[in-house]
Amino acid sequence: MLDRLRLHAYPKEPLTCAKLTQHASLKLETKRRAKPTLHLLHVGRRKEKLRSAEAGAAADPKHKESSAMEVSGLDSDGKEFKNAEEMWREQIGEDGEQQEKKTQWYREGISYWEGVEASVDGVLGGFGNVNEVDIKGSEAFLQMLLSDRFPNARNNQHLVALDCGSGIGRITKNLLIRYFNEVDLLEPVSHFLDAARESLAPENHMAPDMHKATNFFCVPLQDFTPETGRYDVIWVQWCIGHLTDDDFVSFFKRAKVGLKPGGFFVLKENIARSGSEGIT
Repeated sequence: MLDRLRLHAYPKEPLTCAKLTQHASLKLETKRRAKPTLHLLHVGRRKEKLRSAEAGAAADPKHKESSAMEVSGLDSDGKEFKNAEEMWREQIGEDGEQQEKKTQWYREGISYWEGVEASVDGVLGGFGNVNEVDIKGSEAFLQMLLSDRFPNARNNQHLVALDCGSGIGRITKNLLIRYFNEVDLLEPVSHFLDAARESLAPENHMAPDMHKATNFFCVPLQDFTPETGRYDVIWVQWCIGHLTDDDFVSFFKRAKVGLKPGGFFVLKENIARSGSEGIT
């Protein structure tokens, strides 16, 4: 069984979704992208909790589910949290103070990215060299999905995609605009979106005439609600970790109404299986 837990080391550099196995602890990597230093966040089950969860699960499936979320961890400063709920209480406060503190938490995240240059290397945290392999992997996956879900796409079927956390339009320009007739970009950092708009102008890219970037929304994920039934695909890559857990769930509930019948989400995130290895 796999459980889902997301911890954030800093508001400005939240970690991506992690899957925790019952057989080993994991180390998730995050980095303050302005620096080469890596900050490690350790998230793992203690052996006694694991034995307790497994024993309880054998007798009662509900016990297994509740025990599975009792996961302790250390943030990048070495502070220990008993579980995700405790971590979130510190990050965004209790109910009475939550809205103000959460607003500040999001503001600091945007502020960080506003100081990053609008380039492939900038949005990839200094790892611009992964751009090509990322696009190739995504394209192979997308081709499989489109063939299965939209077999008549080449017969004048008009396909529309939403690129969430689009940054400078890297994924739209290198991938999505070649497969979709229209792509909308959603990005809260204004100078990233300005760069995307320029890069995706018809004279600056090689997409077919019937393929274009249509809308550029300068809105954060937690505040965005799409037009009903507009999208065949909502592509969410390397940005969902910027949301609190509650807003993570809320975003998908709202965004679901933006899908056409048969439409679907693509969620791509980095998962560290063992230290810095296995990041995909």
